[in-house]
Amino acid sequence: MNEFSIFRLPESSNEEQTLFLVRWVNDHIQDAQIIIEKPVLFAEFGVSVRNMSSESIRIRDEFFNLVYSSIYSSASDGGAATGGLFWHLLAEGMDSFKDGYEVLLDENSSTATLIAQESQKLNRIRMKKFSIDNTKVKQVRN
Repeated sequence: MNEFSIFRLPESSNEEQTLFLVRWVNDHIQDAQIIIEKPVLFAEFGVSVRNMSSESIRIRDEFFNLVYSSIYSSASDGGAATGGLFWHLLAEGMDSFKDGYEVLLDENSSTATLIAQESQKLNRIRMKKFSIDNTKVKQVRN
């Protein structure tokens, strides 16, 4: 079973939208784990920061943090969530690809820090699992 869905928050954020986002992500994680019994990867999520105001960056960081927190919570408990891929990472000089949803790590330090921290947290889970799996393999061989 394949599923395709899109979630987009309006440019402004409020408590009702935040609760909807958290429920939406967690419902998809739960469905993937219990019903589909497959991992879930959240892809192409984002918030437009076309005007690059500090408020729009703050809203984007909050949005990313909510998505990443749900992913981490699931992954750390061995759940179905495996990661998140935001839309979209650009390098300097790629101006023709800008659509308001771009993340330029050199220009968006708060977002870059958030992405790095979440990546490191998920990597620690992966490394811990890899270490446990390798220990089991060694025990079987001996």
